[in-house]
Amino acid sequence: MKKFIPIVIVGIVVLSGLGAAAFSTNLSMKKTTVQKSESASILFSSRPTLVEKDGFVKIEINGATTHSIDPNKPVLPIFVKTYRLPWGSKNIQITCTLKDISTMQLTKQIMPARVAPLSKPEELKTIVPDESVYSSSAYYPDTWYTTDLGAGRDYNDQEVIFAKIICYPVRYSPATNIVEYANGFDVTMTYDEPIAPQKTLDTTDMVIIAPAAFEAKIQPLIDHKNAKGVSTIFKSVEDILSQYDGTDPPEQIKFYIKEMYDTLGIKYVLLFGGLKSHINAKDKDARSYGSTAWHVPVRYVSIPQDDDEGCLSDLYYGCLYNGTGAFDSWDSNGDGVYAAWGAGLGIPNDKFDMYPEVYVSRLPCTTTNEVSVVVKKIIKYESTGPDAKPWYKNFVGVGGKTFDYYEGKPDGEYLCDLAADYMSNAIPDLVPVKCYSSNRDTGGLTPVPKDITKSITKGAGYVDFEGHGNPFAWNTIWFDGVYPENWTGGVNVYLFPFISNRNKLPVVVVGGCHNALYNITILGTLKDQAGTQYFCYGVPIPVCFSWGLVVKPRGGAIASTGCTGYGMGYEGNPVTLSGELESNFFWQIGMNGTTNLAAAHSRAIQKFLAEEEINLIEAFCITNWALLGDPSLQFGGYSS
Repeated sequence: MKKFIPIVIVGIVVLSGLGAAAFSTNLSMKKTTVQKSESASILFSSRPTLVEKDGFVKIEINGATTHSIDPNKPVLPIFVKTYRLPWGSKNIQITCTLKDISTMQLTKQIMPARVAPLSKPEELKTIVPDESVYSSSAYYPDTWYTTDLGAGRDYNDQEVIFAKIICYPVRYSPATNIVEYANGFDVTMTYDEPIAPQKTLDTTDMVIIAPAAFEAKIQPLIDHKNAKGVSTIFKSVEDILSQYDGTDPPEQIKFYIKEMYDTLGIKYVLLFGGLKSHINAKDKDARSYGSTAWHVPVRYVSIPQDDDEGCLSDLYYGCLYNGTGAFDSWDSNGDGVYAAWGAGLGIPNDKFDMYPEVYVSRLPCTTTNEVSVVVKKIIKYESTGPDAKPWYKNFVGVGGKTFDYYEGKPDGEYLCDLAADYMSNAIPDLVPVKCYSSNRDTGGLTPVPKDITKSITKGAGYVDFEGHGNPFAWNTIWFDGVYPENWTGGVNVYLFPFISNRNKLPVVVVGGCHNALYNITILGTLKDQAGTQYFCYGVPIPVCFSWGLVVKPRGGAIASTGCTGYGMGYEGNPVTLSGELESNFFWQIGMNGTTNLAAAHSRAIQKFLAEEEINLIEAFCITNWALLGDPSLQFGGYSS
């Protein structure tokens, strides 16, 4: 595993690097504050250790918590810690002093990070060091620390400021092949904390945003939610667009969500609507949004990765404030290109906060009949609890070799086992059902269409797919196979009719590329023969894999996750990038006791942000990880 236990941490709060850094929140606060001062020491117990691999060396140091994995740049151990300060804290000032800097001469260069889309594992076999770093004698990174402030809802559903430190105990000069390393950091932080916490509004739990034409079909769900104690209201897209200002329709909707959060304390937002047609649609009005062809407008971010110029991101709607307490537009420079990072063509990067205040998901229905299907599913599912669902204890894992082996297992199977281990804490009598490629020669279930559809048909509380994908299908490689020749068969949307689980509906987590790309149409996918826009390579489909499971009548899934862009992986560990988000989802349920769908999804993102260094590739993974379902869904339903 890539995580290490810090050797010594003394104190309560620790933040940021050499010298001093200061942040001020621009909240309008009338409450009296009291100054807090806290300190800590972080110690690393020994010299770095080296392991040779592929003509390079990998470097470790005891006390690091994770690694920096910026693609094609040196993989270095880092220490990451995130603290939660009371909302309204101001004048945050941080100082840090290094302890005992030493140097070390290497005989081989440090391994660059090999990161690739899950659908392009061959890219991990080619080592391409970033020459802007490896040809330089300057130390990488160029500082011993960085800090960041964010704002969002914590695990206790309290609005907080997230104060994050990233310490770099090892820095590397590639041209001279020298590393310098620190034995520790002494850190202090002061901030003005409000004496009395702000009031927490909780008059309304959920807002459903949908076209007016859907309201009558949605009303039974609103009645059901209110009866279950989830205070729920409806707001039409038409009313929002006529009543709220904004630079474009998604921002108008975001301003409405912000007002509901500020005045009613909403926790969940359900975006109830997708494209208006399954046949053909122009899904973008402009680079950063789609509205005309959509029942509920969508935001496209601009974090390109290979053929993904910009992915759908509903996370945008849930991230309302940044670490200064200001509204977070995701367009910090006001150029009309949202969440730009590495967008090229002279487009400057935006600074934006990915910690959500509101838990958001989408049901991208096209027709009123689809609305009725998913509404009936949710009501039926939640009308009884886990004890009335003997199938709920079944956990179906579907995996094979995505990239390689990890800790003696095909990496997709490793991720499924890890998820099942987490879930066994929430469901003590959990029954793992393993559709694994390594079962091929033992007579067990494998990731082939017959076994996958049969396993889901029997009923399951959760299904975890870990492998490769596109909007049409999910697939993986045999444990002894080679990409891309040795596919197991997987499952695709045209095989969904063979899943006849009726009301035994699982929550499905889909690890793969583009499985949740919900902007597709039949003609759009048919015309895209090259597979560079909708990634189906000319196969015409009306719905994507993740959404197709949820909207399927008489069975399928109650909710699903998936990527609207490429799923991304790192050759050193499957529990990174997209795989880490998926694992975090199950960790939140099994280890943190999260009981609702979108809370698990948003908290999985929060955990990722709190534990990792966030560069372009991490932001890409976070923003394109979609959730399709009722955000307030109670896992297993209500017992009474």
